[in-house]
Amino acid sequence: MICPSCGYDNIEGADRCEECVTSLRNSEVAQPGRESLSKSVMEDDINQLDQEFLSVSPDTVALEVINKMRAAGLGCALVIDDGKLVGIFTERDLLNKLTGPTARSNQTAVSELMSADPEILSEKDSVATAVNKMSIGRYRHIPVRKADGSYSVTSIKHVLKYIAKAEW
Repeated sequence: MICPSCGYDNIEGADRCEECVTSLRNSEVAQPGRESLSKSVMEDDINQLDQEFLSVSPDTVALEVINKMRAAGLGCALVIDDGKLVGIFTERDLLNKLTGPTARSNQTAVSELMSADPEILSEKDSVATAVNKMSIGRYRHIPVRKADGSYSVTSIKHVLKYIAKAEW
């Protein structure tokens, strides 16, 4: 391994340059695939991620929404009223609002339990944008508005699956 400071040709795997004692740990050659993964995360749009969809109307009772989520194996449902996304009901909403000492009835309308006006991504946003918004907002699920006006949801699970598929 060539020392970036003095140019000495060290034995591969050395931690420090034998000539000038500069650390070689940060000067390792990039591993194949890592740069392409970084590039694809920045450039690939959200359509590269798996997406799912379950919608309910605002007046649907919580128990019915929970049963639909369970049957579909999903962690959230989009609350749509007249074609407009008005909220998202997630597992976190279920835990925070339907359990504990201040729990509401499972017959409560989902509109009273949902997270209203959720942040929405465009299908042309990058995977990096999705990761950033999920991280900053502490979301596991985020709605995606498609060009035709319909919606889907992508999640951190889908991001991890995308990364796992990348060639290293």
